[in-house]
Amino acid sequence: MSKSGLARIVAGSALCSAALLAGCVRQTLSSGNGGAPGIAPQLAIEQFLRAANCVSNQSCATKAQDIETMGRLFGTKDGSVLTRDPRSDVEQRMYALASLMASDDYRVEGQNIVPGRMGEAVQLIVRLRQSGREVSVPITLVRSKDGNWLVEQIDTKALTTGS
Repeated sequence: MSKSGLARIVAGSALCSAALLAGCVRQTLSSGNGGAPGIAPQLAIEQFLRAANCVSNQSCATKAQDIETMGRLFGTKDGSVLTRDPRSDVEQRMYALASLMASDDYRVEGQNIVPGRMGEAVQLIVRLRQSGREVSVPITLVRSKDGNWLVEQIDTKALTTGS
């Protein structure tokens, strides 16, 4: 094969790779006035809920990993609870949360600002389907010092009252 033919193949492969890579990139849009990006908090919630569903499932083979994932995604603006609290305490709390949050399906219904914390916290309303009933659960996420979104607070009242 000639050098020019090989160069065309390499250039074509690079172009195809670039096009495929561009299709895999997801842009996070910011709400113009310094508000919180809308996609990053939803991704954190989805990872947290997927991990919670595994932890609460008897046949899940990755429970230890998923409890750690939950602990890594739960915290305050200072960071994850895994870096602050004893590991055994975090594991127990995440296991308890997983038992409450386990769902057949979930979807993010809406996003609210957190007054006084614009740009650093957001509240998502997550609709969980649990054994035939649907429950809306407000979940507050906070942007940590390192820029990650963490689950800061879960309003478990709807999960524990049966409404």
